[in-house]
Amino acid sequence: MATLARIHDNLTRLGFQISALLLGLITVVYCLEVVLRYVFNAPTTWGGEAIAYSLCIGVFLAMPHVTKIGGHVAVTIVIEKTSPRVGQMISWVIYLLAFVFCAIGTWISLDENIRQYVQKVNLMKVHPIPQWWISVFITYGFAMSAIHYLRKLSLRHFAAERLTSGKV
Repeated sequence: MATLARIHDNLTRLGFQISALLLGLITVVYCLEVVLRYVFNAPTTWGGEAIAYSLCIGVFLAMPHVTKIGGHVAVTIVIEKTSPRVGQMISWVIYLLAFVFCAIGTWISLDENIRQYVQKVNLMKVHPIPQWWISVFITYGFAMSAIHYLRKLSLRHFAAERLTSGKV
């Protein structure tokens, strides 16, 4: 089990690093597009598409890392104002619901990926590409995040969380 968790963590880290590179690519392509369009009056035909695709891919590659570190937006006042035991129970229910919703998101997006592949659906842009090439990252983000939430449901996670927070 520890080996699977390590593989999951490594994939999460790799996805986040690729996401950071894509953010850099978006910046470079955007600046290039501005210079080519307004200085040389010669915009690219691919710049806007590269930015849009990189943004979608980058967001869903970063999603598991944000889930792992708890970097999402959270209103924690209820958990903070209750006893540690009640706070843990509330957190467990939240993680369970988050797992269920991410698993449903995975199922829906995987079903859509398969449909796009079977029906040969393309993104109708200047440079058409198969739509599943982009939407598969949505499935990846939801699936990897679901696994992180599932791991957070373990009793070992809550014991470690209690020790690091000082609430024993």
